[in-house]
Amino acid sequence: QLVVNGQYRPKLTLEEGKWYRLRFVFASIEQRVEVYPRPPEGESGAFCVFQLLAKDGIYLNEAPREINRVYMASGSRADVAVSCNCASHGENRCRAVLQYEAIWQPMGFGGMAVTMEDTKEALMSIELNPAQRQDDASSIHYFWAKNDVGVAPPLPQFQVRRPCYLSDLRQVSIAGNNRHTIELPQMYPMQVNYDGNGKVWGHEVPEPLDHIPVGSILEWKMSGIRYHPFHLHVNPFQIIEVWGDPYYQVGDWHDTLFSTTSDDATIRVNVDGFTGHMIAHCHLLEHEDNGMMSFFQLEGEEGAHFEDAWKYDAQCYNLDYPGPEIQPVPSVWR
Repeated sequence: QLVVNGQYRPKLTLEEGKWYRLRFVFASIEQRVEVYPRPPEGESGAFCVFQLLAKDGIYLNEAPREINRVYMASGSRADVAVSCNCASHGENRCRAVLQYEAIWQPMGFGGMAVTMEDTKEALMSIELNPAQRQDDASSIHYFWAKNDVGVAPPLPQFQVRRPCYLSDLRQVSIAGNNRHTIELPQMYPMQVNYDGNGKVWGHEVPEPLDHIPVGSILEWKMSGIRYHPFHLHVNPFQIIEVWGDPYYQVGDWHDTLFSTTSDDATIRVNVDGFTGHMIAHCHLLEHEDNGMMSFFQLEGEEGAHFEDAWKYDAQCYNLDYPGPEIQPVPSVWR
């Protein structure tokens, strides 16, 4: 069973036909969850729509993006705009339900995740205050989804200006020695394999998977991400290739990747600013505790950056490159 801010199936009261921003944080140790609005039941039901704004704390390249569900692995975050409208006429409040499906898939086989448990329940209820329109000074009439009143206006598309460590990496030329593979095995032993080599992190700290100069751009071909949520500390990564995933899309930034459709993906990492350890591990606690965790040793000059970041994003900025004048964005989503 899931709770929301410590409450079991809480009620959220909203105004019909307005947009609200919800920030989801999935604090789980072993399952993944899908959250979606349930279709209305009866005359007192309501329709709700989701528009995705950001994932893992980073805005989409172009937002918002219409989605049917929010997919989250352990530790995932999502910022979602939600709007609801009543399904039928009336003057009373109507209700919607956010449903969740929690799926436990502790092992994989043949590129597929084996479902051991699948729970579907209500996460929270939404109660809508009805929209209203004043026709004259003496009467108030209520209108619903069949009218303009009660339906939220479309959200404008927007882009945000980014720090240079989030400069788009899709067109960057990657040196051959910066292309590698990371495999998260389906079966035991639980370990992170880097270019075919790995070691279970047991009672002794293993050797680093690699020594990486700060300011480098790396490309990793991932496998095992259909049953292991891959989590990277310190630096986020950008998805370069993934097959048919409705949620994890090319160009998106994450720090946790748990594909809904494919066992393979290609990501790129801008190793920016910080020296020291960069931990990489499966975000299922059981797998992590059994040794599927390792680290990269980041070396070189503390504070170094990818020098050509501004060539791929002329709007980006950092302490050394303030960039051009800030472009206006809708303040409501900042």
